[in-house]
Amino acid sequence: MPAFKSIILIACLLSVLSASAADTVTGTVRNQTTGKPAEGDDVILLRLSQGMQEEAHTKTDAQGAFTLSLSSPKDAHVVRVMHQGITYDENVLGAAPLQMQVFDAVPKIPGVAGSMGIVQIQSKGKDLDVMEMYDIRNESTPPVTQGQERGYEVSLPEDAGIDFAQAKSPKGIWVNVQPVARKGKKGQYSINFPLRPGDTLFRIAYHLPNKGPRTFHVRLDYPVQRLAITLPPSMSFKALRPGTFRSPVTVNGMQLEAAVAEPVIGAVPAFEVAGHGVVAALPPPAPAVSAPHAPAPTSQVRAAAPAAAAMPETARNTPAGTLWIILAGTVVLLAAGIYIAWRFSRKRVFAGAAAGAGVQPLSMIDMLKDELFQLESDRLRGSISPEEYEATKKALNQTLERALARTAESQK
Repeated sequence: MPAFKSIILIACLLSVLSASAADTVTGTVRNQTTGKPAEGDDVILLRLSQGMQEEAHTKTDAQGAFTLSLSSPKDAHVVRVMHQGITYDENVLGAAPLQMQVFDAVPKIPGVAGSMGIVQIQSKGKDLDVMEMYDIRNESTPPVTQGQERGYEVSLPEDAGIDFAQAKSPKGIWVNVQPVARKGKKGQYSINFPLRPGDTLFRIAYHLPNKGPRTFHVRLDYPVQRLAITLPPSMSFKALRPGTFRSPVTVNGMQLEAAVAEPVIGAVPAFEVAGHGVVAALPPPAPAVSAPHAPAPTSQVRAAAPAAAAMPETARNTPAGTLWIILAGTVVLLAAGIYIAWRFSRKRVFAGAAAGAGVQPLSMIDMLKDELFQLESDRLRGSISPEEYEATKKALNQTLERALARTAESQK
């Protein structure tokens, strides 16, 4: 249950604050596709200090168990399991044994679809800054992972300049990914990132010349249950075919134009935007690491790029007006939360991350923020009781306050 997982996380984080580090990392790996221990999988202990370095390497035994020796217990570590060519990572937090899950890999999963999509548009002047964000759900039964060669494909205008692309696995953090141009198909890119069971998030930021009214032809790789275009009220929006979009509400400085069709399949109804305006003074994207075995993006994040925002899962029976109020508020709040986490992440747990490998600092505060965001998502989709929500949120906030206080003290 989400609440139980949150409580376990809190306990682990508290142990980091107070307990001394152990000299071994232990755990078990279970294949959730077969329901059996994952025997013979490679397990790697990665130390994030002065570069991402392999500190220990072993294989799981017949019970899926592993033991790794820690030679630098004061540094931050990640345990990586390789199963059928797909990596599964867990942060080492305290001395508690890790319970890791892996899934069999398949080339393609029928019925993969998105729960939500957002296309955020704004402009400070000569460019339109666009971020497309999608929540893609893998509900395979039995659970399997769709292999790395088939994550998400995007179709961008031919004159688009890509600023960055990132992905987030169900239990992971945001990682940088490289959109790969499809041969012979201009403006079409593949993001090679596995679709593990659960919700995988994708976001791609790009810019376009702003030379007057601009027509958008957004194309979806997977069906998306609900899709919205967000832009500042100072910019104009026009559906090129009447009746394809509705404007539920303007909130938190954003105008939301919701696609009438639910789900949206293939081509999003064409629309036109014009004018200038920004939603807010937006922070830079959240710290992220490079995806395993994938090159980091060559283009740099521009200061004018839209804020990176995670997308909540919302109950399917939520009224349209309520849905987009929640959506708008969540985008703004998460952008602020990401900025807070980004500010404090530079001097905490992963301060020795590997610059050469593209790894940015990941702090305890980052993890707590991410868990709070997940808790809100669980509440919105009704997968957690009100009592569990209140108890878990209280415990997470107390731990966050303690971590912030310790961080502030260390910076004096």
